[in-house]
Amino acid sequence: MKTLEEDHQIALMKWAKLHQCLDGKVADWLIAIPNGGHRHKKTAARLKAAGVKAGVSDLFLALPLGGFAGLWIELKAPKSATAPAGTPTQSQIDWLDRMAKAGYMATVCVGWESARDTIVGYLGGRHGHDTNG
Repeated sequence: MKTLEEDHQIALMKWAKLHQCLDGKVADWLIAIPNGGHRHKKTAARLKAAGVKAGVSDLFLALPLGGFAGLWIELKAPKSATAPAGTPTQSQIDWLDRMAKAGYMATVCVGWESARDTIVGYLGGRHGHDTNG
């Protein structure tokens, strides 16, 4: 089932396919981590055995810039008419903390526009978003 958060991630990826970055598009460097969602217990156990970890961020920009090893983004849906804004889980916060300590820029973005602005700032050397949100 589609969710508002998924819709925002799709919108971000559509933008990333159009925005120039170095010798390609942002989408050439931006990786979605399909870590969430509800799965059958057997499938979840196999994925965990294969290395899937709770809390890993939704998106990773695999491009070291500005003294950072790359950019991790936990994308949350903004408030809608039927739901409050998404908030990160403790395991997501812990992952962002771990990545920040390891030299990555790591942040929570609410809505695709916030994620876009974070990426544009990162690519331009403007890091106005603090790590962890």
